[in-house]
Amino acid sequence: MNLSRFIVTAAASILVSAAISNATTISECQTDIANLKTDTEQAAITGRNAEKDRAGLIGKLDNAATALDKAKFCDAIQKLNDFRTKVNQLVAAGAIDVTTGQQLLAGADAAIACIRDVAGQAGTSCP
Repeated sequence: MNLSRFIVTAAASILVSAAISNATTISECQTDIANLKTDTEQAAITGRNAEKDRAGLIGKLDNAATALDKAKFCDAIQKLNDFRTKVNQLVAAGAIDVTTGQQLLAGADAAIACIRDVAGQAGTSCP
């Protein structure tokens, strides 16, 4: 009986270790946001307010990163959704080409998915 209990305990320990090693971390999400920030800094944005628009997008990403550092997962996701909304507006206005817009939106989606995973691990559900 002791051997079977040991085997069950060892198997459970292995499963927990595997789950922990596959867990998404805040650091990984911060990397997603940092990569998106770099992409935004390098994106071709045109128009009279191009640099103001870029600064606004970068501000949203900085705010998302700050919220994430404070474990305010839903706030971080909201800031990234605000980023997505602005990118869509700029694409519609022709200030960002469609391909670049899609790349920025994909980066935001990846960061949002990462944060949702971390939030889920923490027992938080965001709309």
